[in-house]
Amino acid sequence: MLQEYKEEKSSYLTAFFKGNHVGIVHSLFTHSLNIKLGKQLVHVSDMLEPLSAFGVKLKDEKIQALLTVIKIGDFVSCQNQTLTFYNQWNKVVLVVALELLTEIQLKIEPFTSYPKCIEETAFFKELSRIPVHMRTGLPLSSTTTGYLEELSNYPKDPLSNVEQSAIINHLVGRGIGLTPSGDDLLIGYTSILTLLDQQHEWLKTMQQVVRTDKTTAISIAYLQCLLEGVVNENIKELIDLFYLDDQKLLQKKMERMLLFGHTSGTDTLFGMLIGTKAMIKREKSGK
Repeated sequence: MLQEYKEEKSSYLTAFFKGNHVGIVHSLFTHSLNIKLGKQLVHVSDMLEPLSAFGVKLKDEKIQALLTVIKIGDFVSCQNQTLTFYNQWNKVVLVVALELLTEIQLKIEPFTSYPKCIEETAFFKELSRIPVHMRTGLPLSSTTTGYLEELSNYPKDPLSNVEQSAIINHLVGRGIGLTPSGDDLLIGYTSILTLLDQQHEWLKTMQQVVRTDKTTAISIAYLQCLLEGVVNENIKELIDLFYLDDQKLLQKKMERMLLFGHTSGTDTLFGMLIGTKAMIKREKSGK
């Protein structure tokens, strides 16, 4: 029996979709597209892709049909909880009833207690086996390596606002791609800090530093979600397993992550590894 997939939307967009917005098709890919409604990017994908932090998932046939008839710059509207796509001749090509989409919670819920020594978790052991530092798209200069070492000791060894700003400014936009490797690493790292409730000062600095002129519009959209603790479905599914002793499931989720983007998944896992090492050092220090 074939599995029936439900069309979905990220909880991050629920309130936004209640307003009325107009915009355009921003970018096109093989299995998805981005639209820009006002200042908000919305990622619209088929069922093959993980639900984006700022995304909507539709049935494969709808996305493939849509991708054959629209172009970058074509008009899109969001009115009365209805998303409408128009082609270049202003003809309606797809209507999506947003209220009917299943809402998926992609916000990280921090742990209030730690049920197990982090170093002994299957999560850390499996993550440590992946040579992410060999596969990362982030150029590992001596400056970058030094900053990553500082991140692996924070928050055990506090960093001033100026020091945090320097690290974030260095990583944001660094590397190639629609989501540069430095941004993906920050997302992975911050996800772990958020999961273990150590993100508060760090996020304050990120909010001050992250700017549109430092990186791509798509990365900014991801980083804005991150500031509210919201991440992609594949990240959320993985970190939800942080204290679970299911080696095979963790391997499966990490392998799936490695397939995401050119090096995006690898860079995200690299950030998670650095964040987990930082939390281990903090745990051992008793702070």
